[in-house]
Amino acid sequence: MKKFINKLSVLHLFLIAGMFFILTSCNKDLEQLAPIPTPVYPTGSGIETLLSTDTSYSFYDALIIRAGMKTTLNDLTKTFTLFATNNNGMRIFVNAASGGAVPLNAPNATFLGFINSSLPVANAAGIVQYNIVGQKFPLASIGTAFPNYPLTSQIVLDPTQPFVRMPIFPVRGTTYSYVNNLPFIAPTIDAANGVIYTAYSVAVPPSATLKTMIAAEPTLSYFRAAVARADSGTAVGTSQFDYLLNYGVTNMTVLAPNDAAFQTLIFGLAFQAYLSTRPLPYTATDTLIATATANGAVAAGPVFLSTNNVSTALVKGIVAYHLMASLTASTTTPYQPNIRVFSNNVPSTPGYFIKTLVNSSFSTHPGVMAQATYFGPAVTSLKFTGLGTFPPGGAPYSGAAANAVKMDQHAVNGVYHIIDKVLLPQ
Repeated sequence: MKKFINKLSVLHLFLIAGMFFILTSCNKDLEQLAPIPTPVYPTGSGIETLLSTDTSYSFYDALIIRAGMKTTLNDLTKTFTLFATNNNGMRIFVNAASGGAVPLNAPNATFLGFINSSLPVANAAGIVQYNIVGQKFPLASIGTAFPNYPLTSQIVLDPTQPFVRMPIFPVRGTTYSYVNNLPFIAPTIDAANGVIYTAYSVAVPPSATLKTMIAAEPTLSYFRAAVARADSGTAVGTSQFDYLLNYGVTNMTVLAPNDAAFQTLIFGLAFQAYLSTRPLPYTATDTLIATATANGAVAAGPVFLSTNNVSTALVKGIVAYHLMASLTASTTTPYQPNIRVFSNNVPSTPGYFIKTLVNSSFSTHPGVMAQATYFGPAVTSLKFTGLGTFPPGGAPYSGAAANAVKMDQHAVNGVYHIIDKVLLPQ
């Protein structure tokens, strides 16, 4: 018993010694860290205050106030880039937003009345939030490479992912710089908390996907049928064109041939298909029957593209050739439709090529040849030429160019141009 008690006493000594060591260790002075310096914020006029003092921006300043963004844009603890416009640009915007009810030559009070009373607050907030980038980007820091470089606006695309935001697309040029397809028309304005760019008019945020907008185009029924045929037999998902056109968080460029363009192609396909069954030389009767066959194919309408008169592979190749693409690091799909090409991103020099989704399967394909014509900063015409010709066998890029009959249709997930000719990849 005595021996047991002695063992307990020794154990107590060890415990007491350990506690003493811990207590003395805890009593050491804490390491002294360097104090965090108090931030030094700039002084001077914030973005909104600066605009409010310039009467040539009074309409856009009214838009900021209507949007409830005055305090935000005067916060000197943050920095911003604002893509604004002057009163002339706001007149263009209000005239369009009012459906022409406010004419361009209306008194200033009429424009201010529309902004302050008729323009919904949510619409004003969406526009101003789209025009704001939450960081200062001086002009020298804006990219010059093709195409426009996306910057994140203040519009959140997915409420569950606050960092997934709608992009806006500035580009710095040698002669003219742009935001989306709107040229800058004045020198940059430096505020205490950021920088202001003056665009030709208001950069309005898109509100629908490519699929939704293309579905509403009355001249694109054949293109929609081509997308459906190209997707046939493909599992629903990212490999479908329809899925991509409706996927909101991406950047795409679509060249959409109009109905007349597809009718011309279908006529030629049907005409040639009949003649290929006839012996040479063709007779006048052969030509008459081929013409009647081709007219019948056109009369069938967009449904022709869902028949066995054309193969799914043919239609899929044509659709893929009308989606602009860029090289990525992916080993499975090295080219992806992830660039937003506005008309002003296309140079005026001939012989400029843009890759397409066809390059994902044939990486060496030269792509589509593109050329823009400018009058000052404005694009007056936009042309695209395909590699292939119809009938087949012509020299590469020797066919007539497709003209954009409708340019820069801006969607949440991209931009599309309606063209008057179907481009052929081979």
